[in-house]
Amino acid sequence: MEVLEKRATRGEIILKALIGALTGYIIAIILASIILNPSDVLRSVLWVYTNTTPITTAILFSIPIAASALGLTLAYRAKFITIGAEGQVILGSAVTLWFIAYSGINLQLPFSILLAIILASILGALYSLIVALLRIYAGANEILSSLMLNFIAMYTVNYLIATSWRIGPFTITKSIPEEYRLSVSFIIATLIVLTLLTWFILARTRFGLSIEVYGRAPRAAETYGYSPKTIIIGVSIISGLMAGLGGALAMLSFQHHLTPMSSPPGYGYMGVLVAWLSANNPIIAMVASIFFSTIVVLGRTLQAIGVPLSYVLAIQSMIVLSTLVAVATAKYTIRFRWFKW
Repeated sequence: MEVLEKRATRGEIILKALIGALTGYIIAIILASIILNPSDVLRSVLWVYTNTTPITTAILFSIPIAASALGLTLAYRAKFITIGAEGQVILGSAVTLWFIAYSGINLQLPFSILLAIILASILGALYSLIVALLRIYAGANEILSSLMLNFIAMYTVNYLIATSWRIGPFTITKSIPEEYRLSVSFIIATLIVLTLLTWFILARTRFGLSIEVYGRAPRAAETYGYSPKTIIIGVSIISGLMAGLGGALAMLSFQHHLTPMSSPPGYGYMGVLVAWLSANNPIIAMVASIFFSTIVVLGRTLQAIGVPLSYVLAIQSMIVLSTLVAVATAKYTIRFRWFKW
């Protein structure tokens, strides 16, 4: 038996990734049916995909995932492998809550929402820029530095929740007032705009061309006058800006308040998975984000009928593992040979 590596097209990788993700999803549902009554599991799955309430919830949940994934498609194409979107989403949510509920800055309604979103986006961009500067000037690995920054963001926000932002006897913050909350139609429009904007940057701008060239051949990019520092800083700022934006929209659409986090919420990490599974294609990333958000909704539904939380979390792992196998089949060819002894 021989395993031969081949050059797979981005389309082949995306197709294999989708097949793998769906296969893992089906396997996870079948195993859940073995744990519980199959009819209950099937009823839960059908309810999630055929009723307005869970579909609407999934669309709202998808915005921090999609915003993170879309920004990361730029970073990953430039071989800037950051996983810092999680911390940037957390900070985006926190600064949005602070501006609206705690700052005391009273502006007219549309302007206060707009300014909160801008502040969250800027904070996300600045936090992501730290990772880029550490890589450029200190030679730090961006995976490790961004991972550590995620926990710094989470524990800093936890401290604020437990001290100056705490209200009443319970460790919880104020809530976003009803009039500040965004509708699902606004979230859908934002998803479409962000997706088209990311596609436009990659396909129609000089910066997008520099990202592609640098990601494929760094030395050739320098030969043609593209600055590696400019590219890394640029994709870092854009990816952080989008993740911070996703955090702001999450707070304004479905999150509404903060409670202490024992572990990161996971929206940014799911954005990392989505960017990778979509082969850094913005259109596929948006669709995959909604797919992953439906898994979150389905997980909560399965918990309600008795499926253990640990298994709900394992569903994502099954999907990722099956996708890894499927993508490998796109990149490698297995050829069997008869050998004569």
